[in-house]
Amino acid sequence: MKDKNTSFNKNQNEMVQYKQQKRDPFSFSLIAQMVLDEALHKYYHEYYEREINHALDTKDKERFMKLTKEYQAFLA
Repeated sequence: MKDKNTSFNKNQNEMVQYKQQKRDPFSFSLIAQMVLDEALHKYYHEYYEREINHALDTKDKERFMKLTKEYQAFLA
């Protein structure tokens, strides 16, 4: 039991030290934006592929043409 308290106190001390250190909010913001951009890119890439394939399967030429045009603009 004594080891757990020591470990807990050590973790608390490390957390306090971490919070006391100065952090650059710009770098956190930049990293968050990069993660969000990557997630959105992946989502739309999968969305367009799925919808274009569905348009091909259903032989919906108008939807296929619309989606491929949007997809090309997305990739540009």
